[in-house]
Amino acid sequence: MQTIDGMITFTYHDDIEKASEFYRDALGLKLVMNRDWVKIYKAGADSHIGLVDSKHGYIKPSKDKPVMLSIMVQNIDAWHRRLTEKGVKTNHPPKEAQGIHMRGFLTWDPSGYVIELLEFLTKPYGE
Repeated sequence: MQTIDGMITFTYHDDIEKASEFYRDALGLKLVMNRDWVKIYKAGADSHIGLVDSKHGYIKPSKDKPVMLSIMVQNIDAWHRRLTEKGVKTNHPPKEAQGIHMRGFLTWDPSGYVIELLEFLTKPYGE
């Protein structure tokens, strides 16, 4: 059987350094690959967020970002506190989504990608 080792979601940025600063400093993600035009941050055990300089990437960024990066966390209240203390705008304090058994909130990276931080209140996926 073939397996999948992990996943990287690539996002495309006109200002990769500004985006990199957000993922490193605001979110506290670990930089695991650093090239002039691509940077990869570890988001979880086997998941990563890649930042690509729009001048070199396969896809060009658009004003509308049809992708939402959803990051599963523990202690959603501490995450919200961390981001607001760093001056990062959020849509609201963590709140429960009706019928989904999770709490979360949204923020945006400097390029406009929506980032959803969420904490499951029950174990997801029948674990």
